[in-house]
Amino acid sequence: MRTTLENEKLTVSVDTFGAELQSIMKDQVEYLWQGDEAFWGRRAPILFPIVGKLKNGQYKIEEQPYQLSQHGFARDNEFQMVIQTKDEVIYELISTDETMINYPFEFLLRVSYKLKGSQIHVRYQVQNKGENFMYFGIGAHPAFNVPLENGSFEDYKLTVSPDESRQFIPFNSENGTVQIDKSENRQLRELPLTHELFAQDALIYKSSKKMEVTLSNDKDSRSVKVSWENMPYFGLWSPYPKEAPFVCIEPWCGLTDDANTDGDISTKFAINELAPEEKFNCEYVIEIN
Repeated sequence: MRTTLENEKLTVSVDTFGAELQSIMKDQVEYLWQGDEAFWGRRAPILFPIVGKLKNGQYKIEEQPYQLSQHGFARDNEFQMVIQTKDEVIYELISTDETMINYPFEFLLRVSYKLKGSQIHVRYQVQNKGENFMYFGIGAHPAFNVPLENGSFEDYKLTVSPDESRQFIPFNSENGTVQIDKSENRQLRELPLTHELFAQDALIYKSSKKMEVTLSNDKDSRSVKVSWENMPYFGLWSPYPKEAPFVCIEPWCGLTDDANTDGDISTKFAINELAPEEKFNCEYVIEIN
């Protein structure tokens, strides 16, 4: 079921399935990718309880193996809408017997969308409802149309702030793992968009404490800025060689498996840990211009 949020600047729709953004409209212009299956059928999936892939598709808890598909299962589940106003909606996903088969943790995942002027504030809250420590990753995967209105894909650029040298983490598209031991520092400020930029799949970086990534062009004033605090990694992605007319800006609290992992989820690189009844919160903001 879709819900529409509106204010004087934006009209935004969200679906209970996956608690996923479906549309971001300003001045009759659609900013969010609309999920063309020819390129990529999703729009802005929520990545939970893992970000990316597991090495060999599985992990273990005290030597017991479990399986999870890429980016976890939240994006393929129906959420319950618990709060709705004109400019805010909140959804919940609660662990079930079915989710416990491959993810044996009792959890409550709450996702909220709130409009503030030209901004959409997206907040994730994870609560451990079980009696043991819980391990998880969570992240965002919004895709934005390129072009937004005028020009071509190559007329656009991504501007990253703060302008500083940051850790670049190589990604192996063949098996979906990263290579932490081959990371290198790269100065990252401006990335002119080309499809070849994503020839090796996603570009993965370590975040600064406060981050902004802006999608813009020189043909008009339309832009998208994604900002966040305390989400320690981010990915930039567009399908290659399909030459898809969109780009994803993805802040993450978690990371796909390192190639050298032993599979134990409790020691997985970039994993988050929650004690019983403890809550984890993170937020990112989409600003539409």
